[in-house]
Amino acid sequence: MANVLTRRKFIKASFGASATASGLAATGFSGLHMKQDYVQDQDSQAGNVWLRGEQEGWMKTLSPPQYDVKFEFDVKIPMRDGVKLNANISRPKANGRFPIVVNFTPYGTISDWILSDAKYFAPRGYVHVGVDCRGRYGSEGKAYLYWHTDWAKTGGFEGQDVYDALSWLGQQPWSSGKIGMEGPSYLAMVQWLGAYLDPPYLKTIVPESSVGDHYHNVFPGGAFQLGNSCLFLTMLGGNRTNDDALRSDFLKWEQVYKHLPLRTTDTTFLNKKIQVWQDFMDHPDHDDYWRFSVADWPSVGELTPGKYPRVKVPTLNITGWYDQVQQDTINNYMEMVRYGPPDLRDKHFLIVGPWRHFMYNQKVGGIDFGPQAAFNRYPVKLRWFDYWLKGINNGFLEEPRVQIFVMGQNRWRSEDAWPLTRAVETKYYFHSAGRANSRFGDGKLGVEGPGEEPRDTFVYDPSDPVPTYGNVEPWQDYLAPDVDGPRDRRAIQARHDVLVYTTPELDRDVEVTGRIFVKLYASTTARDTDFTAILNDVHPDGYAQILQDGIIRARYRNSFVKQELVNPGQVYEYTIGLMSTSNVFKKGHRIQVEISSSNFPNYDRNPNTGNKFGDDTRMIKAKQYIYHNGTYPSHIVLQVVRND
Repeated sequence: MANVLTRRKFIKASFGASATASGLAATGFSGLHMKQDYVQDQDSQAGNVWLRGEQEGWMKTLSPPQYDVKFEFDVKIPMRDGVKLNANISRPKANGRFPIVVNFTPYGTISDWILSDAKYFAPRGYVHVGVDCRGRYGSEGKAYLYWHTDWAKTGGFEGQDVYDALSWLGQQPWSSGKIGMEGPSYLAMVQWLGAYLDPPYLKTIVPESSVGDHYHNVFPGGAFQLGNSCLFLTMLGGNRTNDDALRSDFLKWEQVYKHLPLRTTDTTFLNKKIQVWQDFMDHPDHDDYWRFSVADWPSVGELTPGKYPRVKVPTLNITGWYDQVQQDTINNYMEMVRYGPPDLRDKHFLIVGPWRHFMYNQKVGGIDFGPQAAFNRYPVKLRWFDYWLKGINNGFLEEPRVQIFVMGQNRWRSEDAWPLTRAVETKYYFHSAGRANSRFGDGKLGVEGPGEEPRDTFVYDPSDPVPTYGNVEPWQDYLAPDVDGPRDRRAIQARHDVLVYTTPELDRDVEVTGRIFVKLYASTTARDTDFTAILNDVHPDGYAQILQDGIIRARYRNSFVKQELVNPGQVYEYTIGLMSTSNVFKKGHRIQVEISSSNFPNYDRNPNTGNKFGDDTRMIKAKQYIYHNGTYPSHIVLQVVRND
């Protein structure tokens, strides 16, 4: 009966009656609610970019919905090791061969995202295939996360499953022999894993919100991304289906996040060891465990060829400024342009809106970016697939390669490349009289280099960490209510363990578009600790809109490959990567930087002991010293763009 209901849901949600069948609220952070629906000033001009399709001729070239749809439910696709993956196939009810659009998913082939895609593409002359990942939902095998469970012995990983599935699909009698893949997040990552194996029939990929180097998805800046990793644990930790009720109704998240040692989180709350969790605990370094990734980024800001030269298809990359894997998605585009096959380097595109993780709305977090921010992904994807899979000459390759939404102006803009060649690297230096603690302190930010200024200091107490507020994903509201996307940071900035450096009111608009880094000179009383940085746009009424955040674990300051503990009291240079942004700090606004040592529970608390990761049951306080003088000029590096 369960299978019958599932089948009915698929039919009804996808095609209606005409289809035919052939086979944290409890984390203690609730006091952080701030003003919602902060509507930014909106530019009177929307920005003339092709992707919105307004008054654009290319909309008329799109494949029209003209076919009734036939679907095949629970189709089994054989893998090289004998495991069979489950697929739902929706295809035009007509004779002939058609190109194929594939979603490879751990979240179920009857999820709303997959059903919406099937409903859109199949009537327009595409075969749509949703494939359940190994061990998930209707597929055989054991579930893991990108690797196979026996990865240490066989090297098996999901890229091989993608290869085998595409090889099988391309040989079906209704296949034209041309396949495209698309989808966000996990569905995007597996596109890259399959693509670098050069599977037959694959002609293009559309990875949205895509990880490049999975290490940085789990250990950004060398710190453990606790909130998101707990999501992996409850959703993908060896289970066949998503345990939504477990996350929302059963687990007490405050206890989960605060549990020590981290290593026993799985056994304590799920009553069993979860292989992927234990592997995370065993591999905090950027070692061979992470080498299945298409990317290989061994230190902050360092890009290497990785496996990108082996990706022999054009790519359309989509992300948002508040997407947790935004920088990975942008890096993927940059890597393909720099290191991909030479004949394809001008055939990659990038779209960046003001959005969160594959959620294309005009209201993001506490900010309404206006109607121009809303994005319908389907016509753009269809135009892309029409070009590469059907050979329709719709002018896609004549468009500028990069489309960005410029926050502050709240308008779209076309660019020929990323990063912008006209952007000027500009250093904003930290200044104070030694009392930059909180937004009520004397911290200042400016382009003038520092003189002989006293250092700032604060105490980082892991038992009382700075709470996460802003720049996380909406499904992570169990971290605390309403913490996603852009938020007003003023409540957090009242803490004494948050240093705040702010410019005077700007006398002109300042556009910052590009990658952000903080160069921090600091010492600590600990053998290991963390340093965090946040960039804010402070509005005239004081609203401190978070733009980006970042973290660095001291032991990984030189490389994520090798741990190097620090000597207490010694000054070291730390580079903190804050991902990218495009924001116009309007006249009368202020540029602001926060420095601290925690952002919990988005990242785990560094216990300051210098012990092996995951094993600590105790935590100690650390006294942190931040230097800003002629010898140690701490600063933030912004890419300032002049458009006059």
